[in-house]
Amino acid sequence: MSMNAQREMGRSALTPAMKIVIGVVAVIVVAGIITVSALLSGGTNPNTAATTTQQQNGSGNNGGNGTAGNGTPGATAGTSTAPGGAKGAASGAPTIGPLPQATPTTGSEVLPPTATPITRLPSITPQPPLVSAPLPKTASKNNGLVSGYPEKVMGPATKSTVLSSSIATEKTTMQVSLVATTTASQASVQKHYEELWGSLGLRRGTAADGTITYVGAHESVALSFGTTGTGNRYTIYGVFRTK
Repeated sequence: MSMNAQREMGRSALTPAMKIVIGVVAVIVVAGIITVSALLSGGTNPNTAATTTQQQNGSGNNGGNGTAGNGTPGATAGTSTAPGGAKGAASGAPTIGPLPQATPTTGSEVLPPTATPITRLPSITPQPPLVSAPLPKTASKNNGLVSGYPEKVMGPATKSTVLSSSIATEKTTMQVSLVATTTASQASVQKHYEELWGSLGLRRGTAADGTITYVGAHESVALSFGTTGTGNRYTIYGVFRTK
């Protein structure tokens, strides 16, 4: 049999369906060869390409979550008050701000200032009255001290001559006066009574028109001066209460 006869027999033996199958297989083989050639020419293999693609996808996801490629936390999505911020809040990250869904964070509470204990001053016990009941009767006397006169509080100074003294009482109150002259100076007389009244617990009051006053819890006394032809004249006036 001649070569031409054999070719004709081979052509007549292939059905149309077989021809289609052979064509598809040929296309697949050619496509595979092209793909392998492209990968080999780029210096990578299919496994390496797949790994690189996964790493790129992972890096993109990390960037979307607000973290840099080296693992350092980045800016937190959801801190914005725009509509897109709701997605960041739903992801579990704490929201900073006065939003109803804001999660309290450490240090967000302002502690009240520490109260400082108040140091109270010790209570002051008032001095007892300088005179006590029963009070003397109302009376007066010239050239001497009247009966019941409070000498320990208003006694005449040294080198003094008493001109008059008087007492007026009403219930628990007593008013006392003394008028005397002295050859001593006004300064020495003033010093005498300032020391006396200070030792009794009285306090210096307001002086008006040269009058010297001392006060206590239940009493007040006053000293004033005048002049005479024979020396200095002074007057003492006091008010005392028994309670």
